[in-house]
Amino acid sequence: MASMSWIHNFHKSYRYLSMDMASQGLCSPPGRPDIYGVGVRAAFYTQWFGTLIMEYISESDLSDLRFIGLSSSAAASISLVIGIAHNVLTPLDIYFLLLFGIGFFLFLMPLCIWRVITRCQPHLDPFLLTNEVHGTFYYLVALTILMATLSMGTWYYTVFLPHLSRDCRDVVFMLGQVNLESKGYVIVGAVFCIGVLSSIGGFIFLKTCCTPITHSSTRNRRNRARIVWRLRKLRLLSGLMIFTLLVVAIELPILWNHVQGVYDFATITQLLPFVFSIGIFLRSWALYASSTNTRDGDARTRPRPSTPSSSSSSSSSSSSTGEMVNVVRIYRARSPRSYYPYGYYPYGYNPYGYAQYQDGNPYDDNDDYYHDNYYYNNDENSSEESQVPRWPPGVYYSRRP
Repeated sequence: MASMSWIHNFHKSYRYLSMDMASQGLCSPPGRPDIYGVGVRAAFYTQWFGTLIMEYISESDLSDLRFIGLSSSAAASISLVIGIAHNVLTPLDIYFLLLFGIGFFLFLMPLCIWRVITRCQPHLDPFLLTNEVHGTFYYLVALTILMATLSMGTWYYTVFLPHLSRDCRDVVFMLGQVNLESKGYVIVGAVFCIGVLSSIGGFIFLKTCCTPITHSSTRNRRNRARIVWRLRKLRLLSGLMIFTLLVVAIELPILWNHVQGVYDFATITQLLPFVFSIGIFLRSWALYASSTNTRDGDARTRPRPSTPSSSSSSSSSSSSTGEMVNVVRIYRARSPRSYYPYGYYPYGYNPYGYAQYQDGNPYDDNDDYYHDNYYYNNDENSSEESQVPRWPPGVYYSRRP
């Protein structure tokens, strides 16, 4: 009987607690369109989804989207720090800024987990099997922004929310509708931020990741292309799941808390980030399309393998090419303008025939015909240097009258 009364009292107290939580009204804070307006949210969604698409089709053209995504995360983190320092942010505002600041890095966390599970093997490492290359400065900036955002998140879940006292409540998404100040949500958020910070410190200072395997078997090398394709599919699948969770975690709290004034799309402050993000995505897509067209053009102009018929045609074409070369050599040997500038000739030189000019004889077509035949028949046996006309001794440049 005592146990039954204890259970009855427990249910009674739990019912009173639930009624008290239900009776506690929502805070319904005023909307902050400058922080999470519809244009700002659409810009972040465009960057995240555009990055997923470009990762799948062309990793070489991701630089612009990575840059704009990292810059947006930096802007959210800086706004978070300034807002907390001036005490102008509500708990729900900080919640949204944390999601905006860390959303860029959440897409990389499944890859880091996969890397640890596979013991950093090179033929299974998604960070090695990629065409995306960044400099040291990029990684330093990304690491700084991530650690700053996680530090603010640790303060938010361990100091700010546990000591928050007010008569209203905010609800957020964590696989369902939960109270922002509930102990379960606070514990999960604190464990996540502290765990990621500890993992980063372990990778940097303690090198907890196993030493990569420097050798790989022939089977691994043979299956490299297949592994890359499968990892790309898994990366897209995990990215779509994280993207869906981020959109739901941002949009549902706005709906549940009846936040007003964050759906106006007619101002330049909302249109500018969204249009800029769309432009960056379209530029990356255009670079991918142009590189694809260039590769297709190179493949069309690439010479085909030779066949017996093509070899015979190539031999005939080479012979005709050789004849053309001989003709060109004869022309160069007979043409004075190939060697003398316009208006300048050797003193006493006649462009219509030096020997005839010297003897004073009229021009004879037959002499020129036999002279040409002599050059044509002896071209293959004579060197190219011997065909260059030589000036007689004592010949100098002079202006043609």
